[in-house]
Amino acid sequence: MFLKKLSLHSFRNYKKESFCFSPDVNFIHGKNAQGKTSLLEALYFLIIGRSFRTKFTKELIQFN
Repeated sequence: MFLKKLSLHSFRNYKKESFCFSPDVNFIHGKNAQGKTSLLEALYFLIIGRSFRTKFTKELIQFN
């Protein structure tokens, strides 16, 4: 299976964002607190159905 695109809405620190992935190697880089781990958590949640950071799903949704 190949994930081509991931769209996030009110997930952790993302208000609304889309990511496109290559079938080859994908690099995730950025400064501290830019959302790298949140993106990985979203992918993990999509595949496994739960977070690796918290057991409470409500913590994944942005406040307000």
